[in-house]
Amino acid sequence: MILLILLVEYIGLGAMAYVGYQLHSLIPQYLINFTATEINSTVTGPLSIFGHNFAIMTAMSLPFIGPVATAGSMAVTGFFLGAFTAYMAGGVGQGPLVLAIAYAATVFLPHGILELSSYAIATAASLELTRGILAKRSKEAALRWLILYAIAVAVLLAAAYVEWWEITTFGRLIHSLL
Repeated sequence: MILLILLVEYIGLGAMAYVGYQLHSLIPQYLINFTATEINSTVTGPLSIFGHNFAIMTAMSLPFIGPVATAGSMAVTGFFLGAFTAYMAGGVGQGPLVLAIAYAATVFLPHGILELSSYAIATAASLELTRGILAKRSKEAALRWLILYAIAVAVLLAAAYVEWWEITTFGRLIHSLL
């Protein structure tokens, strides 16, 4: 089930990145710039990355609402990725390759694989606990949820440290290209 959720995350994120890329003109550029600046100013180390992603991942793990939180997060993240990429590439038609590279960097760099895997594990935990509650086997389901949640937290913490390493290692190079 975790791999299926991960596949849906990849597809959803990619589809919404394409939508955001195509519809980027609906979002004022100042809002894109403001959001990017806010994100950059709050990323001060691996624990700040972890804290932000931990809140999102925890919402994904909650019974009944986890899949909705996952879908919402993938939609917003994908749309922002596409809109931001379109602005950076100079508009639609001038950077589909840039969008593909941005998507690949988001999902296939080590931090992206770990982060999205953590989200998939958390969403699977949500579904597991939801099924357990509905089947009146909530005690066993709660134990399985706790185990999956702990694994998701550990994977997410590793993702945050890897992402911080990627930012500090490749950040200057990326900014010089932009």
